[in-house]
Amino acid sequence: METSRMKKHFYILRGLPGSGKSTKAKNLAGELGQVFSADDYFCINEEGEYRFDGDQLGLAHQWNQRRSLEAIKANIPIVVIDNTNTTLREIKSYIPHIKLAQKMGYEVSIQEPDTEWAMDVEELFKRGTHNVPEEHLKKMLNRYVKGVTVEDILVSK
Repeated sequence: METSRMKKHFYILRGLPGSGKSTKAKNLAGELGQVFSADDYFCINEEGEYRFDGDQLGLAHQWNQRRSLEAIKANIPIVVIDNTNTTLREIKSYIPHIKLAQKMGYEVSIQEPDTEWAMDVEELFKRGTHNVPEEHLKKMLNRYVKGVTVEDILVSK
C-alpha cells in the first residue's frame, strides 16, 4: 500500500512505568509504524539489556526527539512516542513534532494505557520492567496531569 495515500498517525503516549504504555505503543504502531522511547537509549546490546543512568536522561530524551522528528520527516506512516510524559512541561518538548506532523497530514493524538492498574502504584511496581522504586512511582503519580489534549500542549508556555 502506498504511504502517501494512507492515513498517517502521530501518537504521544503518556503513563507511568508498568502501566502498559509499551504494549499499547507496539499495538498502535503495528507493522507499518515505529515506536520511539528514551528507554531505548539505555539498551546496551541487541538482546535489549537495559542499564539506566539518570545522569544521561536529558541526552536520552534529546536523542529520542531527534529520531522521532526524522521519522516524521521521512513520512513513516505511524510514529509513536513511548515515554511517561507526566506533565505538560515534559510533553511540550514535542511541540515541533506536533506542528510538523500536522503540516505533513498526520492525525495527532495523545494516548494513555487503559489498563485497570494504570494509576495503582503497588501494581505498577510489580509489573514494571525497569525496577522503578515505589516511592518514585508515587511522586510521578502525584505530578501526573490528567486529561491532556494536543491543544493543551500547543498553547502551553
